[in-house]
Amino acid sequence: MKFIKTHRYFILFILFSIIVRLWSISDSLFFTWDNGRDFFAVKQIVEGDLTLIGPTSGLQGFFLGPLWFYLGVPGYILSGASPFGFLLSYILLGFVSLPMFWVISHELFKNKKVAILSAYILTILPGSIWGTIRVWNPLIAIPLMSGVFLSLLKARESKFYLGLAFFLLGLTLQSEFAYAIFYSLVLFTLIPWIRRKFDIKDFLIAAISFGSTLLPQILFELRHNFIMTNSLFRAMSGDNQEKITWAHHFSQRPSQLLMATKDLFIRGGAESIWPALIILSLLIVGLHVAINKKYLKNEKESQFAWNLISILAILPYPFYMIWKGNNGYFFDYYLTSHFIFLAPLILLGAIKIYQLKRFELSKYLLIAMIGFFGAYWYQSLYVTTLKPINNAGLKTMSSAINKIYTWINEDNQSSGVVRIFTPNAETEHYDAILHWQAGQLNQGIPITIKKDSDEYWYILIEPDRQLEKRLAKWYLEATKDGVMTRVQMVGDLRVESWMKADLLEK
Repeated sequence: MKFIKTHRYFILFILFSIIVRLWSISDSLFFTWDNGRDFFAVKQIVEGDLTLIGPTSGLQGFFLGPLWFYLGVPGYILSGASPFGFLLSYILLGFVSLPMFWVISHELFKNKKVAILSAYILTILPGSIWGTIRVWNPLIAIPLMSGVFLSLLKARESKFYLGLAFFLLGLTLQSEFAYAIFYSLVLFTLIPWIRRKFDIKDFLIAAISFGSTLLPQILFELRHNFIMTNSLFRAMSGDNQEKITWAHHFSQRPSQLLMATKDLFIRGGAESIWPALIILSLLIVGLHVAINKKYLKNEKESQFAWNLISILAILPYPFYMIWKGNNGYFFDYYLTSHFIFLAPLILLGAIKIYQLKRFELSKYLLIAMIGFFGAYWYQSLYVTTLKPINNAGLKTMSSAINKIYTWINEDNQSSGVVRIFTPNAETEHYDAILHWQAGQLNQGIPITIKKDSDEYWYILIEPDRQLEKRLAKWYLEATKDGVMTRVQMVGDLRVESWMKADLLEK
């Protein structure tokens, strides 16, 4: 009881953060091709086929490290290979970042009330909530980058924490390579500033800690004739088929960065630009305060913390402006964890405006700005988390496949033949659900290739209006010589049962 009373604010914060994320989790969960790929990769590991590489990256022939796959092993085993349990185990890993939000806020803001406010802001941002329940490898960048920042704060006085910071940064490369690589280069050069002295041992500790995370990929390279290195050199040589000119790159990259950053704080289309500009204004003020000594009157360690978080907040943007990886394309998931560094600076900017004495209307202006932004924020939270509309998520997919199994049993089929159409032609995620439900129902796993001799078969279609021609061709082949016996829409998914036309003549 004494522990609860002493830490009641922290406990309430953790409970609130978890409840918000799990409020409508069954409706929020997607189960994408990435998840299906991960599911079967983890299945192979559980069965003894260990791997040295992880998910594919945007660069052909280049792979991330295997951390993401191995983190899924406990959840796969404990859930009995349930897709829902598999996803939930990764979400629980994301929850590791929640107490870090609390610690980060208290390290930055010495005022207890402001620190608690900062922690709640970090936990209720759309990017924060969605980042910890959207299951794909960028998810673990959130706890990892939180750990990097906290470790760097302690690295001033400790070689151990310096090593830990670079170890966690190396692991982040296995989460989102096109984000962590920029930090790796710059923070290594900033070691003397972090440590307040030049010591070659500090560089060695950082290099060894960081390099140790790359050992699986290095071993993979040695065993496979440096396949990733060769792919990287080919990409750098400019032999890619898809090219974006520098003029086009510079014309679109600023807006891409702005929109990706906006989505961390507020979701929506063009109408959300105005509240986003409020956030941008507060961020600029916050950065000005954070790097200006005369505004921060706390001890030197607080000044270091704000200088450090300012560097971490700014650093990716100039690199992304000149970075043409992934054939010049930019994806917003690169910035999945970046709200960690931006949000405290935005709060600092708001506090500074509130404290302005020469502008009497500043407080009222700030309240109006926050209210305006808050309305859009709540709408973002409502449609993505509290009451999401997800007619093609895991819940719908499971219901559709369950309906097919019902028809298979009604037609007295031992396992059945199931044909699945998806817009990108990949079906591993549906295969994972088929495997799971077959085990639950204690029946054979359906075959996904139809033979001319099959008398009954079943079709599941994930629609995409842009691919009607390809669907038409696929559908013609999938229904050849058959007669439809049932059809039903399950959410956005269409399921059908078919019988060979020859059977009608018997």
